[in-house]
Amino acid sequence: MVLLFNLLFLVLILRLSFEKKMMTILLYKKWPGLITIQHLIFWLAFVLLNSYLYLQLFGLAQGIYRLLFMLAINIPLYHLCYSKLVPEYYQTKKYAEYIRYTAVVFVISCLLRILIEPEVFSGNPISLGTLLLLVYVTQTIIILIASLLGISKYKMIVENELARLEILKKEADLDLMKSKINPHFLFNTLNNIYSHSYATDISSANLIKQLSLLLQYTTYETGKKRIVVDKEIQMIAALSSLYQLKHNRELNLDFNYVAEDLYHLIEIPPTIYFTLFENAIKHSALGADQKAFIHAGLVLTGDRLIFTITNYRSALQQKDTVHNYNGVGLTVLKTIMNLEYPDNFELQVTESETEYSTVLTINI
Repeated sequence: MVLLFNLLFLVLILRLSFEKKMMTILLYKKWPGLITIQHLIFWLAFVLLNSYLYLQLFGLAQGIYRLLFMLAINIPLYHLCYSKLVPEYYQTKKYAEYIRYTAVVFVISCLLRILIEPEVFSGNPISLGTLLLLVYVTQTIIILIASLLGISKYKMIVENELARLEILKKEADLDLMKSKINPHFLFNTLNNIYSHSYATDISSANLIKQLSLLLQYTTYETGKKRIVVDKEIQMIAALSSLYQLKHNRELNLDFNYVAEDLYHLIEIPPTIYFTLFENAIKHSALGADQKAFIHAGLVLTGDRLIFTITNYRSALQQKDTVHNYNGVGLTVLKTIMNLEYPDNFELQVTESETEYSTVLTINI
């Protein structure tokens, strides 16, 4: 009857430890050392109830010695299950090994007590069957509670980490929404300015329109994994228009391509053509050197998409950079192509003292 009461009391404590409302209160009130509190409650109840049980069964002197012997075996066993078996096998999902080693320590601990206790403590006031029952129940409780608390700690850590990541995700989503609201306001403002200036100054209106397109591209498109070829063409055309309008269309700059319906379907990583076009503008000193030129073209031949660009190599370093786009650089461009089109692209670079030519071929 006492053993049954002991077991029921310990199970009640364990059940309260896993109660959702209680756990919520403990967690949200940030009580320190929740797992430590669970350990202390268990050991307090375990020692008190076993003290009563051992004193009733074995008397004062022998009961105390037997109790200390039992604790000397079970405290290391408890620590082994909680700190070693659960983290190394249960948490790593090695369930078969966890069950195997738990069974091994259970058998060894039971054998130690069954073989040593009768020899050390003379005179057994209880029968062998009662002693075996006491040993088996006690060892089962120790291993079971240690394992459950170890699993509880693991799940609590995981749940807290998930809760923390959920909060971070919500904050990131909110920041993303804010970051999109501000550019959206800017785009609306630019469109309004474009509408008002179109009737009086078409040249300025076109500048505003091209700038708005480029801002939308760098804000929304460059963060995507893939965009349609037509969008990349539009951005190169927009940047070309900005430079031509700035220099009264006196630049030797052209971008030739034949409109294809497939350009609305074929997808490529963003900025791969745009980057090459930016590099050409930078190194040709377009607008600063009268000899500067850029000739670009895009053609779809069968299943091959071929982008070519040739620019003048100027001795001047263009300092008036009115653009600040999200180009990725030629080195990173090669890395992207190797990742996205392994063995399905070719990048040819030809250079002389006055010209720099690049041909990017993609097998689609």
